[in-house]
Amino acid sequence: MTQSQKKLNVNVSFEGELAQYLTEVAEAWSKTIPEVLVYLVKEEFEAEKEMAEIIKERDVPGAKTVAHEDVDWGDDVES
Repeated sequence: MTQSQKKLNVNVSFEGELAQYLTEVAEAWSKTIPEVLVYLVKEEFEAEKEMAEIIKERDVPGAKTVAHEDVDWGDDVES
């Protein structure tokens, strides 16, 4: 994709539980399913960018690391 390309069209299909969820969210928000999907994708990209910044700030020489096994993931996560 070139820098000047302003729009990208993507065709995707959803079925089952995800299709039902998207339909219900669109109705609850009074939005179309494409509008809901664009919103959700933008939110996820923003969260990923924020996480990348945190990682960049903390990934420095001499930084303390914690092993996966040493993290208390709480009762909701299977071991």
